[in-house]
Amino acid sequence: MSNGRIPKKPVKQRPTNEAVSPELARKLILQHRACDGMRVLGHLNLSGASDIYNLPENLTCESLDISDCVNLTTLPPGLHVTNGIELANSGITSLPAGHGFILRWRGVRVTDEIAFASDSITGQDILNIENVELRRVLIERLGYETLLQQVGGLVRDRDQDAGGERQLVYIPFEDDEPLMVLKVTCPSTGHIHVLRVPPNMRTCHQAAAWIAGFNNPNDYNPLIEA
Repeated sequence: MSNGRIPKKPVKQRPTNEAVSPELARKLILQHRACDGMRVLGHLNLSGASDIYNLPENLTCESLDISDCVNLTTLPPGLHVTNGIELANSGITSLPAGHGFILRWRGVRVTDEIAFASDSITGQDILNIENVELRRVLIERLGYETLLQQVGGLVRDRDQDAGGERQLVYIPFEDDEPLMVLKVTCPSTGHIHVLRVPPNMRTCHQAAAWIAGFNNPNDYNPLIEA
């Protein structure tokens, strides 16, 4: 209650046949005021909107970006998207068979299996993929730790920190830059963390400094590195 008045609840727009701009559509959806049957002129970008739980029914747009919309777990009935849905790290974990949507992950067209069944991907599948962009998506879907467990890697450097030995490991690719990761062990839990770093890293300390936000590893001198 404010100044003796009950705040007004958000009111949805009345349904209209007029198409709206992508900017207005995003604003209305974020404010939970979007009406069913909304038609959007162009690309609807809702990326990163973690407070979205649903979309208006019979929504129409040219393309839809719901990446990182972690609380959006279903698509609305009657959704019509012409040129594809970007759904990387959204809450969508499955779609009905025969849905007909073009699916993308980080801009790369993917199948339902890649988007929703990452446990079916193997490290060997990734090594056999010739499409560089698709390979990068598969690596993300499988996870760096699992990839190393399944295919191994080459150790560029190793040293010690509070958690024990840490390793700078890379997997080379003939047609792309190598995948470089830093393997560290949490000193309090014993859990191994595998963190991706740029391929130009040469030492574990340099990689740890980069992860901590230091461009110059000489400036990174923590009392405890974890």
